Amino acid sequence: MKKNVLPTVICGLLFVLTTFAQGERHIFKGEGSDTFTIELTNQNVLSNSKAFTQKSEGLVLQKKTQEVPEFILKPVKINLKKPKPFISVYTVWQGQQLDYTTTNLSYRTSRNGKSWSDWKPAVFDGHQEQSSERITSKMEFLDKKVKYIQYKVSFTEKTNVVSISKVQLFYYSPGETPKHIKKQMEENAKQKVAKAACSRPSVVSRSQWGAISRNPAATSTVSHLIVHHEFGSNTSSDWAARVRSIQNFHINGNGWSDIGYNFLVDPNGVVYEGRAGGDNAIGAHFCGRNRNTMGVCMLGDYSSVTPTTATQTALKNLLAWKADKESINPLGSSFHYSVNRSLTHISGHRDAGCSACPGKGGYATLSGIRSGVDVLVSNGCSGGGNPSADTTPPTTSISAVGGSTQTGDFTANFSDSDNIGVTRKYYQVLEKHSSSYLANRRNGFFNENFGQDFGVYDVGAGNWSVTNGRLNQSNTTSDNTSWSSYLIQDSGLPYLYEFAAKLTSTTGPRKFGIHIMSSEGTLSQRGNSYLIWFSGEDNKVRIYETVNNVLYFRAIADVSLDNNWAKYKVTYSPAYGVIQVWKNNEYLLNWKDSSPIPQGVAISLRTNKTAIEFDDFKVYKFRTTSNTLITAGNLDNNKDLRTSSGKIKSIVRDDAGNWSTPGNLDITINFSRFFAKTLNNKLMLYPNEVTDRAIVKWQQPEYGIVNISIFDMQGKPVAKMPKDYMDKGQSELDITSLIEKLSQGLYLFKLSSGSYNETIKMMKK
Repeated sequence: MKKNVLPTVICGLLFVLTTFAQGERHIFKGEGSDTFTIELTNQNVLSNSKAFTQKSEGLVLQKKTQEVPEFILKPVKINLKKPKPFISVYTVWQGQQLDYTTTNLSYRTSRNGKSWSDWKPAVFDGHQEQSSERITSKMEFLDKKVKYIQYKVSFTEKTNVVSISKVQLFYYSPGETPKHIKKQMEENAKQKVAKAACSRPSVVSRSQWGAISRNPAATSTVSHLIVHHEFGSNTSSDWAARVRSIQNFHINGNGWSDIGYNFLVDPNGVVYEGRAGGDNAIGAHFCGRNRNTMGVCMLGDYSSVTPTTATQTALKNLLAWKADKESINPLGSSFHYSVNRSLTHISGHRDAGCSACPGKGGYATLSGIRSGVDVLVSNGCSGGGNPSADTTPPTTSISAVGGSTQTGDFTANFSDSDNIGVTRKYYQVLEKHSSSYLANRRNGFFNENFGQDFGVYDVGAGNWSVTNGRLNQSNTTSDNTSWSSYLIQDSGLPYLYEFAAKLTSTTGPRKFGIHIMSSEGTLSQRGNSYLIWFSGEDNKVRIYETVNNVLYFRAIADVSLDNNWAKYKVTYSPAYGVIQVWKNNEYLLNWKDSSPIPQGVAISLRTNKTAIEFDDFKVYKFRTTSNTLITAGNLDNNKDLRTSSGKIKSIVRDDAGNWSTPGNLDITINFSRFFAKTLNNKLMLYPNEVTDRAIVKWQQPEYGIVNISIFDMQGKPVAKMPKDYMDKGQSELDITSLIEKLSQGLYLFKLSSGSYNETIKMMKK
């Protein structure tokens, strides 16, 4: 066999290593490289050959034969001095009419040149474009004690004509990363590095992992985020050494200027900086069409297995940062020249049509990766299980301009603080009725502690009762009990739903939950709504969506359920369709609806053959600022606070997902100091001669369902409003949507609620 002293490319590599040993680059203990170039015109390099002829151009297979075309190279000695922690090997084959899909490559190893391992398959690399003149095998990892390697090549029946002129064998020992550097990398990856939303996660720099110095690559604006897998071993004692091996492979095996990926992620969730030039650098990872992409490689082989949770979490955080930075819709798609059509913004390498990367297991996770990234971006990359060492909860307090006694509308000032940053802010306005605090459900607030003066609700199947200040459901035969309340949820901003529950059933399904954003709380599946459903039977929490009163499963997660009191939180953002779930402030689950329900008129509790107690049922509204106008008016259903005593409450969540304890402010309203208008039970329509917009006002005598209908002058019904609800007091509704489709003319307008009925004439101009 002919052995080169060292090819030019490897000499160049060694020169770089020597230069940076004196300068900025660290040389790792055991680092080194070696290579052999085998000219296949030389008969002495072969141990065996079938169906090949040795000619001036190399080994030639000219036609089909009865024998399986095959040849075996003579063993090659690996000349590395005390390699650590492993040896990476790969081969480059040159010739004519090469086809890696019909070429079978295998190898075996030996520590002494006498005892050999079994033959092992060595596939060709699927990350680069192979040509008919040059094909490269995938990088394999050998034990550091291996001294000899031997290769065997065979061809499938589809092979007709092929010639192989030479093969280059590359060996590289990346050296052992010192323990203190590995520890620093792992610690850095766990740190929360920035206060800003969707900030860049911790990344191991090129200098830290020991990259060969390269000039920054050209850049382009990134529109697509491409996910890869390394197609290497899933275990390693030194992942930074693996990254060094990949750079060596990409430079010498693939002939690229630098490592091809912009970032790499190991199974522990540590992120490594890739190609010089940063996240906008044009890499070498997407079938030769790399502009406008950022490539991220998951270290390991995910052909059949799923990437670790740590890998997926780190990948989501990294892609969320980039998606937010470049205003990339994680669930969207747009044109990319690589496929000459629309390409999903978060894609796998295989979507370019030239590779199976990131493997079946890796590709299967991309849907969840996209959803996870979208949830992070939608929530400012905060909370919802984003891992962080921060466990310090935020704080919130309230004061009012003018003090705790007011005469009408007033401004509440909220003071929120946190060591990292407050992300979500919610507030609630409560009204004191005798000894209980309730809320104006018409304005989106809800509060029920099931005291002596609890409100009026719709009760369906089940045995519901209030005992000792708690709501009990004791029926264990009904699979769909129902307790519901009207609640107008139409602000377009996020809501926080909170309740306490204690299972009293010790056997059976032990299932319970809450419908939010319901279009009709008294229907079997609550019309259109979301159901957050807890199951003690299998310790799971699920999210369902009901569409036209039909239930559809959407998401699932683990939760530990027992017979102790627990507090549950659900948040929903109508603008983004994001639902998130907590138990005792521990994050459990999220799901994003691509077609979110924009509004609802009811909430509902539900059980399945389960006895349970509920308490402290609350709904908060989102606030966008620290100064919020609180409206107040005696028995006026359009006001936040309609009684002489009340409370303002606040609860906030920080960037790491920690919740505050509620802040409280007691408020007294002196209604005698301002004029309270009454309508004397008379129904009033403004204007009476309707053109485009119309308002109806009346004095609601008691809580109840409100029905509004319009008839022609012969008594034939021509229009009807959806069912609505009102508390006792001065009430007002916008009926523009009801009258806008009417033609000009005279009509009868009727409003009824319980014993209250009134009809007036109305002119549509």
